[in-house]
Amino acid sequence: MNNVFDRCISYVIPVCLLGCLTATYGYSQSRDSLLSVYNNQTIHSFGRVYVKGGNRLSFRSLRHEFTPGPAQDLYQQSRKKLLLSNALAVAATAALVGSAILRKNENAAGVALLVVGIGINLGNFRVRKRSTELVDQALWLHNRKVLFNTPE
Repeated sequence: MNNVFDRCISYVIPVCLLGCLTATYGYSQSRDSLLSVYNNQTIHSFGRVYVKGGNRLSFRSLRHEFTPGPAQDLYQQSRKKLLLSNALAVAATAALVGSAILRKNENAAGVALLVVGIGINLGNFRVRKRSTELVDQALWLHNRKVLFNTPE
């Protein structure tokens, strides 16, 4: 009796393991295809440079990468913040240059304009940081959708 049981177990266990392995292999995504999707379709951010599939993308060209939905909305918000940030940078530069000119003439308004320029510049840093956060969130949603086929 014990010998029959041992023989039965010696055949049943390998058959069960083989069945589990083939079922798992049939329903799982292969590592190579996931790696290929990761390398070719996800977008990576390196400061102001974006890379997709080895190709360099500008911030402006990112708009073609997002499908309508939350990721595209976040990108649009980021774009508006970036435009505001650029306008603030120009205003801060103008204020600082004006301050330097007024202080050269020993005008007291130059100090006030200097303070205003510094204040605008600090506000600019905050707006640009928020723009970067928004585009990072948009990229995260995009990459999650590409890798896992999830809705945005």
